[in-house]
Amino acid sequence: MRVPEFHTDCSMSTRAADDPIVLPGLPGASHMHTFFGPKVNAATTPAKLLASPTTCNAPGDHSAYWVPQLLRDGKPVPMKNFRVYYGSRLKDPSTVVPFPPGLVMVTGDAKRQVATPKGASGQFWCAGSAEIGRSADGNWPVCAKGGNLIRQVTFEDCWDGKHIDSPDHKSHMGPSTNGKCSGKYPVAVPNISLMVGYNSLGGNGLKLSSGMASSMHGDFMNAWKPEKLGALVKICINADAKCGTTPGWNS
Repeated sequence: MRVPEFHTDCSMSTRAADDPIVLPGLPGASHMHTFFGPKVNAATTPAKLLASPTTCNAPGDHSAYWVPQLLRDGKPVPMKNFRVYYGSRLKDPSTVVPFPPGLVMVTGDAKRQVATPKGASGQFWCAGSAEIGRSADGNWPVCAKGGNLIRQVTFEDCWDGKHIDSPDHKSHMGPSTNGKCSGKYPVAVPNISLMVGYNSLGGNGLKLSSGMASSMHGDFMNAWKPEKLGALVKICINADAKCGTTPGWNS
């Protein structure tokens, strides 16, 4: 089944041990993050993002996206590509509305430190080639030549309709139920998926700045120009005008 969506491609803007959502105003207090979109520091706000240049190619998208830095033997693994899908998996995509200005949210758990052997949830995998093995600890795939390591990070797609943030940066967002947004989370918003591609074949020596592979997480700070986001949601999601393809990106 095709998922109505549109996407934005971004390159890395900076690396920093900052997190303006979880640790605002505290430079250097976080583990290292890789940022995409405008340059970000601990003092970044949505208003500042809107006034900043961005590395994202969708007109009107000045939002910031970030994930923990991937390391091999303590050194940053270079990025290959980064794409953000905005879509809907609801039964009725026409109910989706744009994110409110200034909304922030976090998905995943930086403190989750558990093994992720093949078949476990929350996997890194190989784009463009087969997985031909695993790292010695079993947590990282080994990709065949021509492929690269990739990870998808997906956010909740229902909003409480009231708050643009919450103490844990998660509880103002929630999952759909039976394909609808209802109850505590009645407002349908775009389903965001970050597709994070690395110039790496995987294997030994890998870890995230936050720890094990299971600690992968993502942060989003909305700084779309409202008129641009509104038009894309209306045309590409509500009306399903085939602006993109089903998320399954490997290029």
